[in-house]
Amino acid sequence: MNNYVLYGYGESVASNVVRLALAEKNIPYDYKLIYLESRGDHLKDDYKKLNPKTLLPTLTVNEKPISESIDIMRFIDNEHTDQGSTLFLKNQDEEFDNLLDYLFLDDTKELGQTFGTTGGGISVPVLGKLLCKRSFFSVLWDYYKNHGVSKRKFIFVMVRFFGGPPPGLYEKMMYFLAKHLVYTENYLNHGKTYIYGNDYTAADCLLTPLLHRVNEMRFQGVFDGSKFPNLSRYWDTISNRPSYKEAIINYETGEWKPVLEDLYGDGPNLYNDLLWSEIEKIR
Repeated sequence: MNNYVLYGYGESVASNVVRLALAEKNIPYDYKLIYLESRGDHLKDDYKKLNPKTLLPTLTVNEKPISESIDIMRFIDNEHTDQGSTLFLKNQDEEFDNLLDYLFLDDTKELGQTFGTTGGGISVPVLGKLLCKRSFFSVLWDYYKNHGVSKRKFIFVMVRFFGGPPPGLYEKMMYFLAKHLVYTENYLNHGKTYIYGNDYTAADCLLTPLLHRVNEMRFQGVFDGSKFPNLSRYWDTISNRPSYKEAIINYETGEWKPVLEDLYGDGPNLYNDLLWSEIEKIR
């Protein structure tokens, strides 16, 4: 029997993906909490040995690490074929592969290029506040010395320098988010229960945390049914699955909520109106 240990962070989109997959497959595992921006646990030597890219999550299987969320999902789906949801189609086609690529937070792609990479982009206001719990020079040294993805080093240092999004970045993210929300709404015109049909798959494991992040970052009106009826129906379905609470809500660290309250109070994201303006332009 395999011994699974998952290294993750509660509010990490990619960690949420894998926790959803494990929950959907009914697979027990031990959990190691790795703090990101506020403490930099992922940049320490012991974690870097497991995952040279210094990204989350990492799943160890009998102490052997697997580090990409899609690779982890493929592994557990193959290992537990008759258990829980089937995450990957038996006759997988190009459209399904393209959908996974579109929803995957791929560190080789630019922020906003896909829906997956946009999830990171819209998180920057919170990441900036968490990075500010550490001195600028501590972040500068830690990221340039230890981060395993070259193109991310400069981004994180600039986010720490500005204490949030560098000038122009978040405006650009609103365009990308608008584009991806409209695309996903239109994709769901197929009328099926889930993103790729009537069965829950790895694509739903990828999409659910992205929509959770949209909701978490206080972009209001996306799921109220009036502007995006397909997305609203889909969100209602996935947010009521047991795995959503088990894998996402139950693992929140508590770091994000006070930061979000400090940024937005009880109101919407400060760029909410700009997002809807970009949506209307695209439509």
